[in-house]
Amino acid sequence: MRKSLIVLAACLALAACGKSDKDKKEVVVSDGNGAVSVTGNGEHMTIKSDDGKTTVNINANGLGDVKLPDYAPLYPGAKTQGMVTARNENGGTVAFETSASPQQVIDFYKQKTAAAGLAEKMNMAAGTGFTFMASDDKKTLQVVAAKTDSGSHVQIFWGQN
Repeated sequence: MRKSLIVLAACLALAACGKSDKDKKEVVVSDGNGAVSVTGNGEHMTIKSDDGKTTVNINANGLGDVKLPDYAPLYPGAKTQGMVTARNENGGTVAFETSASPQQVIDFYKQKTAAAGLAEKMNMAAGTGFTFMASDDKKTLQVVAAKTDSGSHVQIFWGQN
């Protein structure tokens, strides 16, 4: 728990840094059982374990250099609000706003997942919100889209092994 609080404090400190690559800072947190390095510039942060087994990328503005899988691309014209990816970019989440309706967003991801051979597992509407999930033996995508005054707020979650 203490290590988690130290890493959180390091992340918050880096979030206050400037927004260019030359403003990039690195903080290393070590407790004798291992270390975690946190590197960032206020818009992008990378957290890595010293054994190289765990890497988390966090982008607060745009996708950075992250490549989304073909079955989970960013919706056309979307304005990214935040992103977290796992090591090797084999999973993550993206939050974005779009002027499209929630149903248009869901239809877009239904088409992408079907083209990639993923089977629909859930398609649900509740009030002004929609949830869609598709998967196969190795990949999963979940999309949550909620109506806003100007379109939709969307979160996509993907994972692959």
